[in-house]
Amino acid sequence: MDVRQISECATWEALADRVMAPLPQRWIYGETAKRLGREVRRLCIFDDTGPIATPIAIAQIVMRTKFGMRTSLLTRGPLFLPECPQHIQRAALTSVRRALPFGVHLMTCETRLRRIGLTAAPEVVELDLSQELASLRAGMHGKWRNALKNAESTRLKVAQLQPSPGVLMPLLRTEKSRQAKGRYRGLPPEFMLAVQDVAPKSLRLFSASDAQMLFVIHGTSASYQIGHTGSEGRALNAHNLILWEAIQRLKSEGVLRLDLGTLDRDKASDLARFKLRSGAQARHLAPAALM
Repeated sequence: MDVRQISECATWEALADRVMAPLPQRWIYGETAKRLGREVRRLCIFDDTGPIATPIAIAQIVMRTKFGMRTSLLTRGPLFLPECPQHIQRAALTSVRRALPFGVHLMTCETRLRRIGLTAAPEVVELDLSQELASLRAGMHGKWRNALKNAESTRLKVAQLQPSPGVLMPLLRTEKSRQAKGRYRGLPPEFMLAVQDVAPKSLRLFSASDAQMLFVIHGTSASYQIGHTGSEGRALNAHNLILWEAIQRLKSEGVLRLDLGTLDRDKASDLARFKLRSGAQARHLAPAALM
């Protein structure tokens, strides 16, 4: 197998779109990591057994050095293209590891490629936006759909805000406070501020009453990142209305899949219930492991 570094955004994103890559395997994620002082490598694995080398997998790795030890982290990858037979996936992963500098090599894969896991298998929730709007609405849990209807019957209106640093800061401060209290773990708010600097056109911020939700568009997919609601928004089911409006607008922009993030049924049971009842489907990823 041949491993090559990809240095052009268009080439990387074309490959990433073929597998509807999640945010950690998108170009803007790597550029944001660079802005925060990390080293990034974007690798494409080619099957060179035939007359023409064929790309079969991609892997974006974020690296940092601390106390003299280099750690390489492959999040939600490698991603295998349809041309990659299942029986050579582990060999492709080995090729990725050998292409990296000496150090600790960690990964969280979409599917299990190593027998020994270092953590529990995370669970993610995704909405298929390739469906018609009527089908998406019909797929909602009855209680979630009723809450949406109640919100639609009020004076609430959803506004799309320009996500400038000043507009984002209150939401990011609230998120930082929640994470500091240990309610759940996610990307640090500083990361979203760096995304705003690197790729401001990728952000979509929606607001209704005292509630907000922030999304990132990456190619043909998008990710929900941060949300907050106050007492009024909670009473009026503002997040139901915002998410439904966001679904419609993202779909109109060509987004085919919306990643609603991880599920924590223990520490964030209300949020987990909200995501699942929206009609999204949950699935387990592989546990973290050594490459």
